[in-house]
Amino acid sequence: MSALVETAATPNPDALMFRTDELLIPSGTVEVRRGGRVDDAPLAAQLLRQDGVELVLIAPRFVTVRKQAGADWAWLEPQVRASLEAFLDSGEMAVYEDLAANAAVERSDVEQRILALLEEEIRPAIAQDGGDVIYLGFAEGTLRLRLIGSCGTCPSSITTLKQGIERLLMEEVPEVREVINEAAA
Repeated sequence: MSALVETAATPNPDALMFRTDELLIPSGTVEVRRGGRVDDAPLAAQLLRQDGVELVLIAPRFVTVRKQAGADWAWLEPQVRASLEAFLDSGEMAVYEDLAANAAVERSDVEQRILALLEEEIRPAIAQDGGDVIYLGFAEGTLRLRLIGSCGTCPSSITTLKQGIERLLMEEVPEVREVINEAAA
């Protein structure tokens, strides 16, 4: 039986989300860029072999693929879909070790409230558009995050960050005075 894969647009014209009925990873997300380490992420390795694929974000029930500049979705989308379906039918694990797991770290009360809001409200909303958010730290009123997946280069990412994430966090956690997105190096 072939795996069910549905393609969904994201707000980022350079990214598409591929939803599946298969559980890919138990929780969190794993993002792999072209030229990055793929040893523990066989699904990302397979998708990144496609000409035109720049980045792969693996979530529990979807994969977001971001294309390189100049690549055409009309040609690339069917290639990615076929590659994803073949991978899912192989029965191979999408990710070997839990790359998405965060080590247990002592967090302040403010950080715990921030993380709870990120987990319960913000991450699910961003996942609907094929992205995710990584908590990088909180100090002196400034919350540092990284938007990944389709959100990493989305033209709407500043609006999402300032009018969505920052506004909600400042309302719910008064200690937050500013939210900044630190792009990956």
